Amino acid sequence: MKKFEPFIYIVLFVVFGGLVLSEGAKAAALDRSIALTPKELYRKIAKREGALQIVDVREDVEENYEDTHIPGAIPFPNCDMKETPEGARDQVEPSVPTIIVSGDGDQELFNKCAAYFTSARNLEGGLEAWDDENLPEDSGEYQPPKVGAGGGCL
Repeated sequence: MKKFEPFIYIVLFVVFGGLVLSEGAKAAALDRSIALTPKELYRKIAKREGALQIVDVREDVEENYEDTHIPGAIPFPNCDMKETPEGARDQVEPSVPTIIVSGDGDQELFNKCAAYFTSARNLEGGLEAWDDENLPEDSGEYQPPKVGAGGGCL
């Protein structure tokens, strides 16, 4: 029996590890299915609840992002690195919990972009809803944060 003991522990470790991974995948899928309202996002930003990045996936950075965006948002048009401004490319972190902001909360675009991130949520109603709530906005070209300023995460 003693010579089978290490094998039994390995099997148990693999089984329990698989269960933990499965639960993590279910939790990520649940997160993806529940959109975040603009007011909830604003509260998270204000309280600085853990690492969080906001990516603005609207097309045409010059016309859309530079005109208006959520403070701290990283431009990531269509979730395509080729379209992303050079200074923003290193700021998009796939493993950081992410809020995806489109123009109107487009579910199809969210689904496409969410596949890029480990944990992602859609901003319900997109930037239009943010604007309708009269929440703070920023404008201008994307400026990467200075070293020690938190990456692109809020």
